[in-house]
Amino acid sequence: MADPKTPRPRAVLRLGLGAAAGFLHLLGPSRYRLADAMGTAAFTMLPQRRRATQANFQLVFPELGRRELRRLARRSFREYARTSVDFVWVHGLSRPQLMRSFHGFGEEPVLRMKAEGQGGVLVLMHLGAWDAGAAYALARGIPLTAVMDEGGSPALRDLVVWARARVGLRAVLATSSARPLLRTLREGGWVALLADIPGDTPSAEVDFLGCRTRFSTAPALLAARTGRPLVAVMAVRSPAGGYLVEVHPPVTVARHQDPAEALRPILDIFEAAVRRWPEQWFPFDEGRLRARRDG
Repeated sequence: MADPKTPRPRAVLRLGLGAAAGFLHLLGPSRYRLADAMGTAAFTMLPQRRRATQANFQLVFPELGRRELRRLARRSFREYARTSVDFVWVHGLSRPQLMRSFHGFGEEPVLRMKAEGQGGVLVLMHLGAWDAGAAYALARGIPLTAVMDEGGSPALRDLVVWARARVGLRAVLATSSARPLLRTLREGGWVALLADIPGDTPSAEVDFLGCRTRFSTAPALLAARTGRPLVAVMAVRSPAGGYLVEVHPPVTVARHQDPAEALRPILDIFEAAVRRWPEQWFPFDEGRLRARRDG
């Protein structure tokens, strides 16, 4: 059920989203042809983002030549377009329809914790389709509260909050997130956080993929404050169609543990995911990664 405070976008936007979702449902897997065209266009029209993406990939995969780096960056743009299209596609799908699209692995501990009235912090990164991972959790009966950035158009932001609420995902804005997240965790609920682009949240510089970058320490701080575990989740598109959702074992955080240290097991999982599915990682920002200077 949506929070009473959930914004209600203008009717034309709600109807437009419904119509777009219906169109994508009719297209089925062919929707990715549309997404690929959009991604290719963005790759062509956004040279600064394109160069930044190639530079970040080069730091992680120095063995790749210039042509291979360009090809990988272009695939990343296409995959991001697929993620964006699938955000619309999941709108209005029934639980059986959603479940037919997912192949889940490792969720048993989370389901057991939920049955016992315990919550936790699901930690994700900008790889694959995080909204699809949330949709899978909701389809398995795990209600989620997530943080949403306040940037961009207010009308579009309200539409996204409303659309997520329709599938049972409660979205709270970043500037007012700490109190509702703590309350959710203390009441045995589940919180989902994207950690690799910290924005205005508390953060720390960490080693990642052989480089230095900043990750949000908010997941570790929430876990330490409430005694709830961290759970890394990956949701990626499968070459055979649909989604693979990997739920990793819970990680306990001590109350006074250094947040960056607490995140290390999660970062190791994220590093493996990037190396396994590099085309589904979206390092579009200049300076996302910095070369590590040992010694």
